[in-house]
Amino acid sequence: MPVAVIPRSANSRAAAARMRSRGPALEAAHAAGRTSADFPYRDDMYAPMQQERRTAFGAELYGALGTDRDDVAARAAYDAESLRFYGAPHVAFLFVSSGRADARTAVDVGAYMQTLLLAMAAYGVDSCPQGLLSFYADTVRGELGAAEGKLLVGVSFGYADGTAPVNRGRAGRAALATTTTFHG
Repeated sequence: MPVAVIPRSANSRAAAARMRSRGPALEAAHAAGRTSADFPYRDDMYAPMQQERRTAFGAELYGALGTDRDDVAARAAYDAESLRFYGAPHVAFLFVSSGRADARTAVDVGAYMQTLLLAMAAYGVDSCPQGLLSFYADTVRGELGAAEGKLLVGVSFGYADGTAPVNRGRAGRAALATTTTFHG
């Protein structure tokens, strides 16, 4: 069962406030190269079609921001904004139990996250799953005072600024035939 750190009680509200104010802790870990992902990541883990979609979305996103692909400083500034949860007032971190950190549990958490995102949308709350946050699992655990659990993803949420250029980027949908094979 996933554990979501969401402000529900005085203690968890305090933890969420600490995380918002501790964006600098994540930025410091990022600047120092202190990554601590609980789950391995490699660019080659994506199928070619997925990689093409990631590249296309990146081009659209950075285009909306007016950032050139080779502008290292602007891209670093965008990463820093990500580590501050894009200014969102809330963030949830989805963990799995350290003893049950396998692919099946990750699928369960993915289904939970999708339900969470859809529920937020139904209530008019905007959200942004952030894989980058999972690269700093030790920092997140330290800031939250969480002794265990493996971090899968963070989700920033609140109300989107409709005028922000970043919110103009859209990933679009891939045609079902390009992503799915039906047998039988």
